[in-house]
Amino acid sequence: MKDTQTDEDFIVVARVEAFIAGQGLGEALRRAEAYRQAGADAVLIHSLRTDIEDIAAFMKEWSDRLPVVIVPTKYYTTPTAQFRELGISLVIWANHNLRASIDAMKKITGQILREESLVHVEGSVAALEEVFRLQGAEELQDAEQKYLPGTSIDSDDPL
Repeated sequence: MKDTQTDEDFIVVARVEAFIAGQGLGEALRRAEAYRQAGADAVLIHSLRTDIEDIAAFMKEWSDRLPVVIVPTKYYTTPTAQFRELGISLVIWANHNLRASIDAMKKITGQILREESLVHVEGSVAALEEVFRLQGAEELQDAEQKYLPGTSIDSDDPL
């Protein structure tokens, strides 16, 4: 990826799965160093442990060669201050929003199934306008005006 980079703002974060694969610290460091030498801008180090021991050991040996990204899904009880103390550059709070949305979808779907109606759920869900805003529908409309002048998308038209 770095060999073909044309935008200086393009960042490659190389994901190191050695701990996940049960390979240990030495292999994690070997892989991270290979990514560094290949031009990665940062490494993302993963662990299945519920404590931060793998990550702490990696950070001690890594010695700030590149920024380090973590995803503390399994070791979520670790205080954020400890990540800072270790020199972690970025924390991705990965899938909790996705997991929360699953529960919300199950609840709404169950209500629709029971009631066979949308009447009582409409006030509990995001407005369609918010969905369109999040999708960037305005950008699509602007592109349509630019590239397909004289046309418009009819929301009732299936095509």
